[in-house]
Amino acid sequence: MLKTKQITILCLGLIFLLTTSIAMASDNLWQTDYVAAKAKAKQEHKFLLIDFTGSDWCGWCKKLKKEVFSQKLFQDKAPEEFILVELDFPQKTKIDDKLIAQNRDLAKAFAVSGYPSIILADADGVEFARTGYKAGGAQAYLDHLQGFVKNYQQALVFKKEAEKLQGIAKAKKLDQAIALLVSNGSKRDYDDLSDEIIALDKDGKAGLRPKYELPKQITLIESQLKQDKDFDKAVAALDKLAPQAASVPSLQQRIYLFQAGILIKGKGDKTKGLERLQMAQKAAPDTPTGQQLVAFIARMQQESEKSKQ
Repeated sequence: MLKTKQITILCLGLIFLLTTSIAMASDNLWQTDYVAAKAKAKQEHKFLLIDFTGSDWCGWCKKLKKEVFSQKLFQDKAPEEFILVELDFPQKTKIDDKLIAQNRDLAKAFAVSGYPSIILADADGVEFARTGYKAGGAQAYLDHLQGFVKNYQQALVFKKEAEKLQGIAKAKKLDQAIALLVSNGSKRDYDDLSDEIIALDKDGKAGLRPKYELPKQITLIESQLKQDKDFDKAVAALDKLAPQAASVPSLQQRIYLFQAGILIKGKGDKTKGLERLQMAQKAAPDTPTGQQLVAFIARMQQESEKSKQ
């Protein structure tokens, strides 16, 4: 028979093994090999949840892990729908050189600009939602993620319905699909769909052509400005675009804001810059930006008056 001391040691050993196995199971929830994670997602018919994190320096990353990712509820529920992928960018902790290269390339491919960046993607790695830290704990975060999934699934329905339509009806249905994905915070471009919408709304009467065509032209102007630093040329090019965006107020507002930035920061012309800010506010007064501009313009006007005194 085992003595009391032996039984105690045996029990402690079993407890150690049990807790260790649980910890290992928790760690194994997160994949670090992106290619393997995609293969696993395809095999299990799941989505990817990709966590771009700075595990040993990023405060919000640590907070998200503590409040959500380390919680049993999340660890039990999330793997039912997602393959979890951790792409770490530590400053002190050493990781394999191959992982460093992989993570760096993926951060560039997904245009990650801050941490934590949580990206939801299909099994092929095509992004359909993007978020970050969100307060409220594990259940709130799971609900948050589920909202993205529902939007994505509805977008797929709209795309499938669009296949049965023609002309403007098809363009509007594709527009609905893109709108849902954009509302998910997705930064992926949808050039394939937007090009089709532009072609379907040739005359722009449905207001969809300028909505998708003009942003591309604005991006070209931004790229050209970075190269030649020709502020006057950029302002003139945007002047030509602004009337075309009249049917899309939020887009016209974006053009005027772009001009204001060039005039104020690039040329140091606060007077003309303020005029463009006022035009931006009037273009779409009910948008969040339009509402914020009211106070911003008032402050600029006050500063201008003080400088004259």
